Amino acid sequence: MRPVFIADTCIGGLSVLKSLWDVGRAADAIFMADYEVNPLGQKSDSAIARVVGRWLELVRKESDMLVVACNTLSIRYHQLLGADQRQSGPGQVVSMVDCFRAMAEREADRLADRNVLIIGTQFTASQALYPDLLNAAVSGARVATVDATELERRIARFEAWSSTDDSVLTSELRRALDKTDVAILACTCFPMAKTELQSLYPRVEFLDPGAHCPALLGESETAGRRSLAIRVTGNAVPPDHVTEFAKSYLDDASAVFG
Repeated sequence: MRPVFIADTCIGGLSVLKSLWDVGRAADAIFMADYEVNPLGQKSDSAIARVVGRWLELVRKESDMLVVACNTLSIRYHQLLGADQRQSGPGQVVSMVDCFRAMAEREADRLADRNVLIIGTQFTASQALYPDLLNAAVSGARVATVDATELERRIARFEAWSSTDDSVLTSELRRALDKTDVAILACTCFPMAKTELQSLYPRVEFLDPGAHCPALLGESETAGRRSLAIRVTGNAVPPDHVTEFAKSYLDDASAVFG
């Protein structure tokens, strides 16, 4: 069996891989941090569509299974599918849209009749797809979205941030969280800040759609030692920073990183 390919525009996709490794899935994996196109959520629809095509073509040569661990690209991918603009790719593609839909269905009782905030980057927060999925699956939820692009940028580039930094926790984000019962982390970087966000807003429940990826992935080889090949594009961050972060974050001393 060929490795599972997890692709994102930064380190955020490692949060999805962690959800897989935590339950013994995707033992043999490739992770691509495609920093060359980050921040993707600020690019045009046509530019995002070109990245969709590049990822599908790249992965088709190396894997039968792709996890699109980027919400912006996942939404654009599903928009293209809806317009029947299909492109050749691997046999199975699991996107963050699929994970979000699974979360909405499985957490419907928890979300019903509550104030639900979708925290994403610019493109994700501007699109109707996630609110539509919630409204279709959940009764009585009051759904809002908010753009937290600067938080994604800080996490993706290993830059420190604090609760007093208005460029990260903007007044818009603070006001939205003050009115929120459940916040959905619709950027794969954000689960990496979940502990900090929870400490700042203890009455808010934070949900990670990526945690629902293992149930969608299908059967994959789990026997033996875990192996992760890491690829980094662009020059936004040094590749060795990504490798060292992955070793620490995934916390598996027996795993082989390459």
